[in-house]
Amino acid sequence: MSDDLTTPVGVESRMRRLVTDLTHAQQSLARARDAEVDAKHTFEAARRRALFSGDCPKVARGGYTTADRDAWVDEQVKTSRYQYDVAVAKREAAQDHLRVVRDQSMIVMALASSIRAAYAVAGSGR
Repeated sequence: MSDDLTTPVGVESRMRRLVTDLTHAQQSLARARDAEVDAKHTFEAARRRALFSGDCPKVARGGYTTADRDAWVDEQVKTSRYQYDVAVAKREAAQDHLRVVRDQSMIVMALASSIRAAYAVAGSGR
């Protein structure tokens, strides 16, 4: 059900809902940030394990290059890297959502001011 944003009651109803939406968006962003940090630490730990693994190609003159080693390490940690990238994207989406809700709040506040002014003038004969 949409609020009638042309009345003080409708605007107030929407503002109350936006307060709840802001709280939920902030909580969602906090969870997304925590998940991103966890995913980053998981990825970095997997990278270190792969780098120091006995199977990791050893860089040597006339042997494996650093590019060979790095490609091997990247292959070993591709799943945790993907999970980290997804966590970053989720955090960015949560930030975007919070900004949208905040912007909506600002618009409704501007409407509230306009509605108050219109109701104050209504019936005054102006």
